[in-house]
Amino acid sequence: MMKVFTIVKNKLGKFFIPLIMLLFSSVLFALMYSGLKPDVLDIQLYEVADTTIRANSTVEDTAQTEINQKIAAENVAPVYSFNSELKNKQLSKVQLLFVTIEEIQKLEKARTTKPEGNDGENDPAAVVEEEPLTTEEKYSLFQEKTNNLEQAAQDFIAEIPEWIIVELLNTPSDTLTKLSDLVTTITSEKMSEPIRADQLKETIEDAQDTIQYSDLDNSYQRIGYLIVDQAIVENNIYNDQATEQARQQAMDNVQPVMILQGQVIVQEGHVVDSTDIHHLELLGMLDNEPSYQMLYSLLVLLAAQITGIYYITKIETTSSEKMTKIIVLYSLLVIVSVAIMKGLQLLQLAGINNIAFLYPAALAPMLANAFLSSRFSYFLNSFLPVFSIFVFADYKGTTSALIIAVVYSLNGLFGAFTKQRKEQIISGSLLWLMIIGNGIVMLSMILYLNQPVFTAQTLMMLVYSILGGILSYVFSIMLIPYIDVYYDDKAVLTMNELSNPNQPLLKLLLTKAPGTYHHSLMVANLSSNAVSAIGGDSLFTRVACYYHDVGKLTHPLFFVENLPSGMDNPHRLLSPYESKDIILGHVSEGVRILKEANMPESIIDICAQHHGTTLVKYFYAEAKKENPDVDESEFRYPGPKPQSREAAIINIADSAEAACRSMSNPTKKSIEDFVHSLIAERFREGQFNECSITMEELHIVENSLVESLVGTFHSRIEYPKMEPHNEKS
Repeated sequence: MMKVFTIVKNKLGKFFIPLIMLLFSSVLFALMYSGLKPDVLDIQLYEVADTTIRANSTVEDTAQTEINQKIAAENVAPVYSFNSELKNKQLSKVQLLFVTIEEIQKLEKARTTKPEGNDGENDPAAVVEEEPLTTEEKYSLFQEKTNNLEQAAQDFIAEIPEWIIVELLNTPSDTLTKLSDLVTTITSEKMSEPIRADQLKETIEDAQDTIQYSDLDNSYQRIGYLIVDQAIVENNIYNDQATEQARQQAMDNVQPVMILQGQVIVQEGHVVDSTDIHHLELLGMLDNEPSYQMLYSLLVLLAAQITGIYYITKIETTSSEKMTKIIVLYSLLVIVSVAIMKGLQLLQLAGINNIAFLYPAALAPMLANAFLSSRFSYFLNSFLPVFSIFVFADYKGTTSALIIAVVYSLNGLFGAFTKQRKEQIISGSLLWLMIIGNGIVMLSMILYLNQPVFTAQTLMMLVYSILGGILSYVFSIMLIPYIDVYYDDKAVLTMNELSNPNQPLLKLLLTKAPGTYHHSLMVANLSSNAVSAIGGDSLFTRVACYYHDVGKLTHPLFFVENLPSGMDNPHRLLSPYESKDIILGHVSEGVRILKEANMPESIIDICAQHHGTTLVKYFYAEAKKENPDVDESEFRYPGPKPQSREAAIINIADSAEAACRSMSNPTKKSIEDFVHSLIAERFREGQFNECSITMEELHIVENSLVESLVGTFHSRIEYPKMEPHNEKS
């Protein structure tokens, strides 16, 4: 499959990535289209609905809002303003009336009363006798005095009938005082309370009742009735402006009547009434013109996703090869995730309630973090919950859609938080994180929905959510090896397959170059142990060593490990330059053979780098004997220098194994000295300048190689031969 993928990619060239993007978006659109495709309703008034119809958008029912506002305005009580100053004003008028009456009576009394101590006997001339004032004169004087009062008092007195004034002018002073006090008191009491226009008559009648129960004569009671009738006035005045403001405020406080997206407009099995039809008309669902708004929304979202993917890949990658792998893997993760959502949505429609929470939300972010980057992990976890809104379109606008999206987002974060190493995913602590984290998230949503915790429904929601976390963990363990094969040519499955001795190249190496095969096995053991000691990829190192010398298959007998016992070295028949070409050529030949066998690029890189740019010393020395001016660079391997720690270690182990094997009597000291000098020499030549291996790691590698080489090539004790023992018979 990978071969087909590579062939297609090479044929399409620069159009491959746009094509992948287009296919990716098309598949996502197809998965979510079924829930978004526009429908035209066929529904009639007073018919039984054969399906549940939900609002496709949020709109305001303006007609109902206006009705509610009108009702609110009508229910506002009229606003009255209490004028407390009217009490004093009305009391002042009443008091001025009685004061004026009293002044007239005092004036009349003065006219008819003799001066004190003079009865007229001593000085008859001192006594002035005047006739009593007539009623007309009293009334005339009263009018003169009232003309000097303020206009409000004049108006008040003018409303009192003339006969009352005349009666008061002739009323005895003690009765007048009693009447004045009674009217003033009653007026003060009544005017102290708010009196509206509709309450005025009742208030006056109540005041008159009080007068009726006084001890005044009936004629004076009647006068009191008429005075309080004028004195007690409306003091709680209807405030038109304030009332209008209150009504407007009440109208403003009325909440708009909204039809919310996702709200059930018509319930399946219910009769469609005029209100339902009105709501459907407002929503435009009876226009017989389908709405494409949600489809446009999805297209915009897909475009935003593609833009984000392109931007992140530009930031994080430099090669088109890596960008292609990233985009393809991201696309597969999203498509599979949305397909799982779609499957759960179909199960939920089939009647399995809350099955949507079984979705393994942490799976895709976890794999993205392991194989792509944390940016892609968070980016993917941002879009998948949004896609769930489109997948579960039947719940759009409802709390269920919101809860599903929130649960997917929060559970997905647990996957995005994982460390960016595939080895870290397979850990028990991560499984517990998924179980506990998903359970807590689901519990918080149950509490948010104000649902009872200990019910069958809520317990199933918890179980589904926890199972979703477990599935995320299990699926990640199952999928990592297979994704690794696609994404990383150092994948465990690939390395295990290539390490099989039945691989054609290994069988050929064993048959045609058995010494090289054995040498490769030895280098593999030495290198993998050393790489493991510094935390590198020991499996990849071992497999790369199996193939690092396959180039020797071209001329196997020109390499000393393959010479049969007793056979002369064929290099004696060649010049140093010819021998040099064969020795150096095994690297380029190895690269060629591995490429023809479609081996992983990482294996090919090790083959190309395992000698770096080191010098073929023996043949260089031989050539220098013939020509002292020989160019040293002609006798160096073409390189490149080791680009990774694994390549650097193989570079050292390859030379160390060959040298120790050629030692006539290897000892621990001689092996230690050789390995130390070999590493020091390679370091001085700058063979490790292009890889990330450190001095500390080189020291660890040296110790590991010495330990392994000593265990393999140490001198064995020569045991003495035993003489035959003849037993006496």
